Amino acid sequence: MIDAETEECFLLPDGPGGVMTFIQAPGESAMLSIEEFYPVFNSASAKIIKTELHRQGGSIKVKKHVLAEVPYVHRISLLREADGLYLAAGILCRQKACSDDWSTPGSLKIGKYDPNAWHIELETVQDGIFKHHAMQVKPGADGYDELYFGGTEGCFRTVRQNGQWVTEQLLDIPTSDIEFWDLDGDGREELAVIEGFHGNNVAVFKEEMGSYVRALDLPAAFGHVLWAGPILGRPALIVGSRAERKALTLYRLQAGDDGKLFVEQQAELDQGQAPAQITVLEDGRTLLTTNHDVGELAKYTLSCKDSPADATKGDS
Repeated sequence: MIDAETEECFLLPDGPGGVMTFIQAPGESAMLSIEEFYPVFNSASAKIIKTELHRQGGSIKVKKHVLAEVPYVHRISLLREADGLYLAAGILCRQKACSDDWSTPGSLKIGKYDPNAWHIELETVQDGIFKHHAMQVKPGADGYDELYFGGTEGCFRTVRQNGQWVTEQLLDIPTSDIEFWDLDGDGREELAVIEGFHGNNVAVFKEEMGSYVRALDLPAAFGHVLWAGPILGRPALIVGSRAERKALTLYRLQAGDDGKLFVEQQAELDQGQAPAQITVLEDGRTLLTTNHDVGELAKYTLSCKDSPADATKGDS
């Protein structure tokens, strides 16, 4: 574990490995993670693990236990709802005979999260989603969390209403990553998705009259990750590709007179790294990426010089 600000490193006890996703448990000194998800999609034994962390002197003590055994679980998120905290789990598929076997669909499962419980019961909220890959959480108009997820069938939103989970379809295009942000500064959030499973196109949509209308397409190559938010004080969309140039690219967008979006500025922050995940710290200038092909966690410091954002890469 690495402190993103001080870069202090703490070695946690060795586990089975295969960590696909991890998230912080709010109000606890603990994190939830997916473990035993091995390449390539070798994850029939995947589990959701809770790891409690306690500092003792100069070290961190760890206590781990299995919350749920969920074969092929690929993404997890915590949702704040009116009746408590819930854990959502996105399952890639039901089973695989080999890495290229996509004959069975995945699903979305959700269960009530109790910080004091040693096990969590998950119910199937949505089934029949092939190549379930994308997951994103954002607050709704009522202040409670909405869950967005995607797969071959499209992009979906799940909300909790009157004690029940209600799912609606937003897009009918294959979706493998999702981001929301007001990218053009008009006060309304755009929806950006990687179109296709690890696809070669990033589609950006504007909401009009309750539906989403395609406003811009951006290139990707084995697109794996999106990030949207403020960079150096202005909205930006960052795209990570794992093929061809394996680039990390930043875009600033504006709205045209026709209601479509156009690229105002573009900067290739790095190439040859194949970024798999992206995090930007609260300062809006420190970027962390996990770079798949070179096996590193990289830290970039962004600044404005001769382009919308220049990146200085630190030690990995």
